[in-house]
Amino acid sequence: MPRELKTINVEIGARIKENRKAQKLTREQLAELSGYSTNFIQEVERGRSGLSSESIRAFSVALKISADTLLFGETPEGFEYIIQKLKTVPPQKLDHVVRILEEAIECAL
Repeated sequence: MPRELKTINVEIGARIKENRKAQKLTREQLAELSGYSTNFIQEVERGRSGLSSESIRAFSVALKISADTLLFGETPEGFEYIIQKLKTVPPQKLDHVVRILEEAIECAL
């Protein structure tokens, strides 16, 4: 008798597959980027294997999406855009950008 799949594994697997395809990546390319085998990726995408915190991180980095998106689905509109923009900020200027964001958020509240 086949083992029942956990809903969370099926959902995360579907998100990985969706994001991989949206970026026009093959399983082989994702395997190279993430450090995991194509067989493991196939099992994850089908919901047959769960992810450790290390593999969540590896897939988030490889797919250039937040762990929140991977775990919970869509992030609020614009959130991924902001994350991508923040990734382009030179480390020595990040503190300055964070202060500006904090002030902007305070003004918006």
